Amino acid sequence: MFATTGYVQGNTVLTQDYSLEKYNGRKVIITVLDEDINDNLQSIADERLNKISDSLINKNIEAYKELAK
Repeated sequence: MFATTGYVQGNTVLTQDYSLEKYNGRKVIITVLDEDINDNLQSIADERLNKISDSLINKNIEAYKELAK
């Protein structure tokens, strides 16, 4: 599993993480956070990103299982 941050512009998700290229063509789950963090994308602490990611995984585990099929 891989997590990164970005923001939505129109129907495109923009990110500055070039390591995503190796996942080209794979299915993804996009989560839109309610809080506005767009101005600080490069300064989100790993602990915060991991906490948010773990929380979302726990809440959506069944959807992830379906996606993995």
